[in-house]
Amino acid sequence: MKGIIVNIRNGENHSFGKGIKKSQNVLISMLEELLSGKDAVEKKRILEDEYGMRMTAELEGRIQIMCNLSENIEERSIKRERLNAVRRMIKANITKQQILSMGYTEAEYKKAESVLYANV
Repeated sequence: MKGIIVNIRNGENHSFGKGIKKSQNVLISMLEELLSGKDAVEKKRILEDEYGMRMTAELEGRIQIMCNLSENIEERSIKRERLNAVRRMIKANITKQQILSMGYTEAEYKKAESVLYANV
């Protein structure tokens, strides 16, 4: 089996007004656009205008899949960070009631608690 690692920068980081330039590698640049926080319509426009891709029904469907993938990745990342925050608060002896009053859910608390105590 062969593998390759491609470093895709955070979608917000390669906005050209923020000092980080578009990648010189066309494939990486396209992937950064596809995995950015932009909506599907904007991504399609960029692929057509900047990369000369002709939008077909098949390509539009694949772009929608990529958009859903990037949203899913972001969602999982947010959930993981919330659980990590709850776990850190439990370790810091913050009470369950205080944690829940900060907007965390009972399910998040229970999951963080079970992960924390499973690793003891």
